[in-house]
Amino acid sequence: MRKNFPGYFKLTEIDIKELWDNALITLDANILLNLYRYSDETKENFFKILEKIKDRVWIPHHSAKEFFDNRLNVISQQEKAYEDAISSLKAVEQEFKNSRQHPFISKKSLKKFSALTEEICGELDTNKEFHNKRIVQDDILERIEKLFEKKVGEEFSKEKMCDLFKTGEERFKDKIPPGYKDSGKKDLTEKDTRKYGDYIIWEQILTKSKEDKFGIILVTDDRKEDWWIRFNGKTLGPRPELTKEFKTTTNQSFHMYQSDRFLEFARDYLNEDVKQNSIDEIRELRRLDEKERLRNLNKHKEFLNYKRYKVDFLKIRMKLADEINLITHKQSSLQEELNDQYQILDNSDPSAFDDSRMRRLQNELEMTQIKQKNLLFKSKELENEYVNLRNKIMPYNA
Repeated sequence: MRKNFPGYFKLTEIDIKELWDNALITLDANILLNLYRYSDETKENFFKILEKIKDRVWIPHHSAKEFFDNRLNVISQQEKAYEDAISSLKAVEQEFKNSRQHPFISKKSLKKFSALTEEICGELDTNKEFHNKRIVQDDILERIEKLFEKKVGEEFSKEKMCDLFKTGEERFKDKIPPGYKDSGKKDLTEKDTRKYGDYIIWEQILTKSKEDKFGIILVTDDRKEDWWIRFNGKTLGPRPELTKEFKTTTNQSFHMYQSDRFLEFARDYLNEDVKQNSIDEIRELRRLDEKERLRNLNKHKEFLNYKRYKVDFLKIRMKLADEINLITHKQSSLQEELNDQYQILDNSDPSAFDDSRMRRLQNELEMTQIKQKNLLFKSKELENEYVNLRNKIMPYNA
């Protein structure tokens, strides 16, 4: 049964030890990019492990490409993180300084707090400047370059990539992992090839294992369901389809870890001293990333709701505009008829004057004026509602 359904059975201790003793350790781009986000201690722990197994580390060509495509963006994001931290601290300090209501703190405590805030902001600013130097003089990149010298996979040919795009499209339709969760991604190319990134990486991993006859341990911080099987919020392991396809294609073993679990297993199987603080830091970073991801997802949903609302708003506004035009035109007609009646009175021709018609026209004109006023009020109210919603949504989705 295990042979027929390998993805549904946990690896044995012997299987795991075999992988840790002999498999290629393959890193996704997000693992390397996160090195720019870790504290010095956690970063050193990670490099220490990778350098110990440097003869067995390997990175797919497309993962390396994604690393270089996103490296400067990650550095820039970290700069903003420093700036946000400094702004938050100064805002708290200013709130206490300006406070005329609870909570109060004494002048003595405020002085200490201000001094500490200045010290922390100074340290954050220094670290920000050091971090920004990596744009042109990158110590992390130098270590990555040395670690992966001659350990980057070959790039697929254009013909091979075109075939993968076609196959990938079919796989995505049937939700065959990995990559189908990225099927909505867009880029500036005509074919939107960015959405095939995970599938390309998977094919490059399969090719490497088949050619070199090595098992693979993939380390990735991608948490999407097209890589992992999850149940009740827990990540149980790689998708069974991946394990089966890997075994069928390469006749080798495959396993996956997220970065924190990778460090934990490295501590056990490589007998390395990995600080628990580093593992906890990685988990906290992932928790914050997940929180940010959900926040962005909610903002995206709000934006889609806004777009749908905008379509409905434009339809209603057009209908109201038509109704206002009609009622305005009717007012003009009624006013002309009333003017004719006034003219008859002015000419002192009682026989031609119709008193009941005059009253009817006056009543109708009054009713149209009320209706016009209500329509204009409704239109203005609708416009204000739309503007308020647009101002709320657009700054976050520009």
